[in-house]
Order: sequence, then C-alpha cells, then structure tokens
Amino acid sequence: MTDNNCVKFANNVKKYREQKGYNKSRLSELAGCDLSYIGKIERCEKYPNLKMIFKIAEALEVPAKDLFDFE
Repeated sequence: MTDNNCVKFANNVKKYREQKGYNKSRLSELAGCDLSYIGKIERCEKYPNLKMIFKIAEALEVPAKDLFDFE
C-alpha cells in the first residue's frame, strides 16, 4: 500500500469505528486483536493482512471493500 492509500484506509477504519460508537478497545475485542494493533493501523504504523482486514470489516459490520473506498 502506498503511504497515501494507507492514510485513506486508516481514515476509513477510524471513520467506521467512530460511526459505530466504538473505541479502539471495543474494536480490538471484536476483531480479536490487541488494542495497540488497532492504534497502529489507524496511525499507518502497521499494515493489516487480508485476514485481519476481513475481521475488522466484520467487527465494523461493513463490507471489506468499503475500507478501501478512497473517493
């Protein structure tokens, strides 16, 4: 992922997380990962693998493709 796309992806994760009213802790519980990992994704410090992308999307109740909607 280019840095610009990483920022857009991270912004989408944060946007959908906030729309659901979840804090990072709640999202990490639902996605089955560490709290710090969600923070690192949102700060573009970590790039999630495909399996984690689907877990995050499921936790946020959005199609995974929506996390990549960069328009």
